[in-house]
Amino acid sequence: MQTFLFYDIETSGLNPAFDQILTFACIRTDLSLNEIGREDIVIRLRDDIIPSPGAFLTHRLDTHVLETGISEYHAALKIHSLVNTPQTISIGYNSLGFDDEFLRFLFYRNLLDPYSHQFAKGCSRMDMLPVTLIYYLFCHQALSWPVLENGQTSMKLDLLTLQNKFETSGRAHEAMSDVESVVGLATAFSKYEEIWSYVQGFFDKNADLNRMNNLKSSKLSEAYEMDLALMVSISFGADCNYMAPVVYVGGSIPYKNQSLWIRLDKEGLFEQMDETLGIYDLIPIRKKPGDQLFILPVLDRFWEKLSPASRTVCIRNLDFIKQNMPVFDKTVSVHRSFKYPQEPDIDLDADLYQGGFFSYQDKKEIEIFHKTEEKKRYQITQTFQSNRVRMLAQRILVRNFNEKPGSAPEYQTHLKRIFGNDPQAPIKGYKDKADEKLTCAKALEALEALEKIQAEQMHSFDSNQKDLLKWLKSHIQNQSAFFADAF
Repeated sequence: MQTFLFYDIETSGLNPAFDQILTFACIRTDLSLNEIGREDIVIRLRDDIIPSPGAFLTHRLDTHVLETGISEYHAALKIHSLVNTPQTISIGYNSLGFDDEFLRFLFYRNLLDPYSHQFAKGCSRMDMLPVTLIYYLFCHQALSWPVLENGQTSMKLDLLTLQNKFETSGRAHEAMSDVESVVGLATAFSKYEEIWSYVQGFFDKNADLNRMNNLKSSKLSEAYEMDLALMVSISFGADCNYMAPVVYVGGSIPYKNQSLWIRLDKEGLFEQMDETLGIYDLIPIRKKPGDQLFILPVLDRFWEKLSPASRTVCIRNLDFIKQNMPVFDKTVSVHRSFKYPQEPDIDLDADLYQGGFFSYQDKKEIEIFHKTEEKKRYQITQTFQSNRVRMLAQRILVRNFNEKPGSAPEYQTHLKRIFGNDPQAPIKGYKDKADEKLTCAKALEALEALEKIQAEQMHSFDSNQKDLLKWLKSHIQNQSAFFADAF
């Protein structure tokens, strides 16, 4: 039976490779949104995780409750089973932009398939945030929409919950409470069956591709002999109604699942040139089938949702492209051939994408690891041929099963870089040079900045936040002292 699995997570920070899921809550329903069951999982904070002060001030997780949580490894097994239950549609709010990537890295570093919940055994994903944008634009009566002081409509889940009086069992930013809010949204939207069915097609890769292949049928596309569309995305912001005109410029050559689009409602779009290459200085939008970027044809009823100024700029840019097609084609060709640079010296925890899929041999060793009884696991890792699998397995044992760091020399070096004071030895992520794991020193700097704000009364923290700040400072200082002594 096909089911929805509405879920939400709270985390130790914002970096999916280096931070940790602390709570995972979910509600499973049938396709009519009748509840079948729910789970609420609390995960113990790992010793090698430096909590982000900003994250804890937002979700306010009870630190005493976290101490009672299960290990990350056992939580990963449980969550992986939930989202991989056959015929499961996993669905959250901004889940494709945040939560799902945390799940992929959680599964990867615990030697579980990071992608199977996206396609295997009839499983798939949805994201309620872009769905909410579609209802805001084209079925406004579905909700009561919260308006901010600046006159803009907010898409924040907590404000939508308050405005529409969705029943929840806790406060905002508690995982289960947020899950209940997302179920409330789905219930409101599903009353409009035709639109509800249509938006689900955005997350079906074949349906999404089919819609993109039919863009030439619009009058504007025929007039300019280009594939033109309207793209809906939260990243565009409220000023432009979360929607922008775009032109399809082809598929990525090295990444077959990416299509490239140029946004057309920007003034001065072609004013900057890369003189070295002789191309326009453009940043294309990269879309994958079934992701959170929604593509609509340029039909009159959709086109009119753009502001008059946006439509005027779009036509002006299209005229420019048509008159300067050789340089535009050269620009497009460069972007279509672009490959992400290989980041040197990235940490093992961040090596999900750059390291690629687990090989057949990797999977055989991974299966052996999971099936081996706990007391024999370290010994069995010594026989693994894959350095990647062996080191990930040893990190699992140190983090979750009280294996001493000294038994995994590579991981001991990893800990020294987190808790030491050497700024020349950052733990690097996969994105860019600025993508680094939070260290004790940087976390304490952030806490000092927050204390300064509090002292200067630029911002008033409530008693719960003040207690959290005290706990964070004490916890991080204790972590630093403990590992300093250990090394």
